[in-house]
Amino acid sequence: MIPVLVPYRPDHGHRDELWAFVQRAFWNRLPYTVVEGAHDDGPFNRSAAVNRAANDAGDWDVAIIADADTWVAPTNLAKAVDQAAAGLVSALTSVVELGEACTRTILAGNIIDPTTFGIDRIRTDDIATQSSMLVVSRELWDHVGGFDEKFVGWGGEDNAFWKAATILGGPPRRVDGCAFHLWHEPASDQATRMRDPGYVRNLNRWLKYQRARNASQLRAAQHA
Repeated sequence: MIPVLVPYRPDHGHRDELWAFVQRAFWNRLPYTVVEGAHDDGPFNRSAAVNRAANDAGDWDVAIIADADTWVAPTNLAKAVDQAAAGLVSALTSVVELGEACTRTILAGNIIDPTTFGIDRIRTDDIATQSSMLVVSRELWDHVGGFDEKFVGWGGEDNAFWKAATILGGPPRRVDGCAFHLWHEPASDQATRMRDPGYVRNLNRWLKYQRARNASQLRAAQHA
């Protein structure tokens, strides 16, 4: 069994629609087992939700870590799974952010080509594409210690996990291709985040990871 670890908190609204669509149109057609990780109290802790899903999934050798509003080509995901015994693999090299009109058209059941209709932007920068659809071996997961739950609220936890996996398991591999990200209202803009003490704490914590160059420095960042 290959679990799909999905950190998720229901909003009884648009995000629930997105997750229902991704399950119906993507995951239900693939030979993987979706395991939702919940985090109900206070600001959403994505790290705690991923870790809970990993624990609830039981005994596994390879796991997929996926966002609830994103999908990739099934063949690209299969390639990532095939390579994951060596460590961490991303099933993408870019993230196509679909616009609001495009997303609502897709949710309404209309068949469109998302590569030519309603793209807001395409993320290609390495630091901005270290999430969305990852595949990790159990050996590396345990060596890293899962996601760092000291990241609370938005930002930093995915980059910290990628950095830890890089130091302890070597540079992550990537499968060439894009992920498609469905539109939703952003949690906040950059200016608002920089006034949020929680985000600033996450940013400062991530900077500790960013400065780490070896396992000893990484462990110091994790335990800070």
